[in-house]
Amino acid sequence: MICKFCDIQKTSELINFGSFPVCHKFSKGDKKIKTFKLGLSYCDDCNLFQISKPFPLNELKPIHNWINYNEPEEHLDNLVNTILKLKYVNKKSTISGISYKEISTIRRFSKKGYNKNWILNPFKDLRIKNKKHNLETIQKRISSIKNIKKLKKTDVLIVRHILEHCYDIKRFINNLKKMVKKNGYIVFEVPDCEQSLLRRDYVMMWEEHIFYFTKKSFLNLLDKAGFKIEYFERYKYSYESILIAIVSIKNTSEKLSIDLSKPKVFFNNKNLDKDRLVIKKKIKKYKEKNYNICMFGTGHSALTFINILKLEKQIDMIIDDDNNKINMNLPGSSLKIKNSKILQNMNKILIFLGVNFESEKKIVKKINKLNLKVKYFSVYKNSKYNFLKYA
Repeated sequence: MICKFCDIQKTSELINFGSFPVCHKFSKGDKKIKTFKLGLSYCDDCNLFQISKPFPLNELKPIHNWINYNEPEEHLDNLVNTILKLKYVNKKSTISGISYKEISTIRRFSKKGYNKNWILNPFKDLRIKNKKHNLETIQKRISSIKNIKKLKKTDVLIVRHILEHCYDIKRFINNLKKMVKKNGYIVFEVPDCEQSLLRRDYVMMWEEHIFYFTKKSFLNLLDKAGFKIEYFERYKYSYESILIAIVSIKNTSEKLSIDLSKPKVFFNNKNLDKDRLVIKKKIKKYKEKNYNICMFGTGHSALTFINILKLEKQIDMIIDDDNNKINMNLPGSSLKIKNSKILQNMNKILIFLGVNFESEKKIVKKINKLNLKVKYFSVYKNSKYNFLKYA
C-alpha cells in the first residue's frame, strides 16, 4: 500500500491482527455484522505508522445517535493560557473550532472575555444531512469542500483529535489553511502513540484511527504540510499522552531537521501469538478456581482487547452501566451487555477494566463495596493492573 500522507513511499506491514467489526455496531439478536482486516503499516519516508487498509468510510457511520467520544481535558486550561500568549492573539481575535471536540475549549476562552468565537456547524456549514454522524463524516466534509473560502475565517483554529481520523489528510490540512487569517494559528492535538508502540499496547489500535503519531512523525508531517511550529508540547496522561502543536503557515522554504530513523516497535505476529497464548493460560487458571471472567466497559479499547487477543470464548460476561447498551450484543459476538448489578450475585470475579484511568478508579471503588473476592486487571499496559504484566 502507498503511504496515505506522502503518496510516494510504499508502506511495509508490521502486523496483521485479523478481521474485526466496527466497534460501535451494537445490536440486539444474532444480527450478522461485517468484518474487515485490521493491520498496522509503516512508511520509511515520512516515519508514519498507519492503518494498512482503512475500513470503508460508510461503515464507520454510527447506527445509534448516542455514540460519542470524550477526550482528556485536564491540560486545556494551560493550553488556553499558552494560546493567549501568542504574538498575534488579542481581545479582538476570533477563536474557533471545527467540531464538538472544541466546545469546552471555546467556553474557556469565553470565560476569559474572548467572545468572538465559533465552531463549525455540521449541518449549516458542512451540510451534513444525517444526524447520526461523527468525526468520520466531519473530516470527510472538511476535506471535500471545494469552496471552503465561503466559510468564515479565524485567527485561531483549534483542531482536537480529528487529524488521526483523516482519510485524505492532505486535502483536510489544505482546507484548514484556507480557514485561517493572515498571521493566524492552527492548534493541533493528537494521541501520542510512541509508548504504545514500544510497549506493544494492543488497545492503541482502532479502526477509526488512520494514523498513529509519534513526536517525530507528527512534527515531520506538519513541517512537510507547510507549517511553522510555534509551540510544541507532549502532555502526559496516565494511559495515553497527547501531542500538541500550535502552528502558523510558513512563508519560507526552511525545513525542520528531524531524525527520521525508525522508532522501536514490538508489534509483530510472533509476539501477538505469544501474548494470546499467555493470556489464555492465565485466564484458564482463574477459571479452574471458579472465577467468573468479566469485561467492564464496552468502548473501543475493551473491544479491541477482546478481538485482537481472541478472548470472546474466555469472557463470561460484559458489563456496562450505559442504559443504551444494556442487553445489546457486543459487536461481532454473542456476548450480551449487562448492568453491573449482576455482579452482586457472584462470589469470585476477575474483572478486566476496559475503561480510562478516571473511570477505572470509580469502578474499583464501587465494586469493592460489594465485598466480593475480586481480581482486577486492565486492558491498558500503562495501568498498575496491566494483565500481561502478571501473566
